[in-house]
Amino acid sequence: MPRTSVTLTESAIKEVDSKAKEKRLTRSDYIAEAVESALHETESALNQIKDLENQIAEKDKIIDSTSKDLNQIKLELNQAQLELMQSRRSVSKLENQIAEKDKAIKSVNVELNQLESKLNQRESELNQSQKESAKLESALRAKEDEISFLRGHVSELTQSMSQLALKPSEEEAKAKHWYQFWK
Repeated sequence: MPRTSVTLTESAIKEVDSKAKEKRLTRSDYIAEAVESALHETESALNQIKDLENQIAEKDKIIDSTSKDLNQIKLELNQAQLELMQSRRSVSKLENQIAEKDKAIKSVNVELNQLESKLNQRESELNQSQKESAKLESALRAKEDEISFLRGHVSELTQSMSQLALKPSEEEAKAKHWYQFWK
């Protein structure tokens, strides 16, 4: 086995001696073991570093992918927020239109109630007028019946009078020209 010489500080040599004594090794065996361990640890550390670098690269890819996904989600969220705002505006406009229509309906209902009230009043007046008209028609029929009765009676009286009236003599009729209508 080849030999190598190493220069160490006084404090490093004291530490190597105390550790070698703990492990019950010679200074040379302890240093050889430490070098071997360091070499294996270095390779192991390099392998671990490579593994960690590979893991970091994979994590970076995942981060990039996740970042792209996050950006896409942010874009979709912004789009959804924009659509939500537009929907809210539309809902607000519709609510305003509904409120206006409600006011118009209430106004029309008030007018309709007023018209119904006037119509009821007119119907009441019409009913009263019809009753009065019926009364007047009844009175008119009664008067017409009375007039017919009186005409008949006058006619009877006229006939009776004409039968009772004496025809003037011919001499009288000639002397008085007004009896000529009996001719």
